[in-house]
Amino acid sequence: MNPFRIALGATLALVAAPSQADPRTLDVLPSMTWQHARTGLTMPPYLGSLPRNEVGDFGTVEADLFLQYRGADGTEATIYVFHPGVDSVPLWFDRVQAAIVARGKFGTIGDAQATAFAVRPGAPATALRVTYPLKGSAFLATAAAAVPVADWLVVVRLSSTSKDAAAVDAELTAVVNGIGWPADKLEAPVAAPIKPCGTMPSFHKAKLIKPDMMQALVGAAVSGAVATDRKDANDHRASIPTYCRAQQAADAAWGVYRVEGEERGYVLALGDDGRAIGVQPSLAALVNKTKPAYSLAYMDLTEWRIYPDVSDQLPPEQALDIVDHTNPIASADTLSGKGSITINSAVTEKK
Repeated sequence: MNPFRIALGATLALVAAPSQADPRTLDVLPSMTWQHARTGLTMPPYLGSLPRNEVGDFGTVEADLFLQYRGADGTEATIYVFHPGVDSVPLWFDRVQAAIVARGKFGTIGDAQATAFAVRPGAPATALRVTYPLKGSAFLATAAAAVPVADWLVVVRLSSTSKDAAAVDAELTAVVNGIGWPADKLEAPVAAPIKPCGTMPSFHKAKLIKPDMMQALVGAAVSGAVATDRKDANDHRASIPTYCRAQQAADAAWGVYRVEGEERGYVLALGDDGRAIGVQPSLAALVNKTKPAYSLAYMDLTEWRIYPDVSDQLPPEQALDIVDHTNPIASADTLSGKGSITINSAVTEKK
């Protein structure tokens, strides 16, 4: 998340391009309350003690937004509003924490425990927050919170050069309380910080399987069905899995997450801004009655892109390389809720 998002390097140039684009500034008067049309979320001119000074969009459809609030005392809050490819508050909050720890500008980061909380009295604790004391940098403390709004995510990042951890934590509460949360879109599972997996996945270098129409149709249909399901809060919220963390890059550029209790498949979360790669047992191989294989999908904020199946549960680095250098065979819209799919006939045609 700019300025906190992680650059993934040249290997991810194509994959990460949407999140690295220069943002466009939205024309919002400083005195006006801004409303996000897709969620109903509202942001007033002030949050806590901080005035709003910018509203921006990293894309063109308001699926990757940020709002900057900055006080004269060196306290800054950035609120990110995005439509994650994988719907899980604990997973993305874990990536936010990893990004904080990996940042060199914060000096020495003190111990802190993430906790669950509710954004309205009497509601389930569906959100997560943490505040870190800092030493050895210009900043005295930094904090973060992640709150689900339907199948969207709101992430608050707050840091200060003048306030200690207790004051920053209080400011975080004031900021969260000042946001206008849409009451009909706050249903979600109770949140809990991600735990390490009890067993690690096994990875094997895989071969690309020649794509066919079945791979494209099944992959796109599954993606489209997930997108449609995400718009049905009652059904979707009950089906959100619990993840554990299996592995992460030394620089926190990515993390591998598994569904608890599942031995095969994983989610490769890229950075901390909602984009991921999904590796799962292939349904197309099951339908075709061929050897077991794995499907590969890049899950962006507005669509899933389907890639050719692979022969084994490949390592994260190979998954990244395939998504970076291989043409997708299909895609599915995940933003509108209509589940529209597109098949790449040039890739799947018989030769």
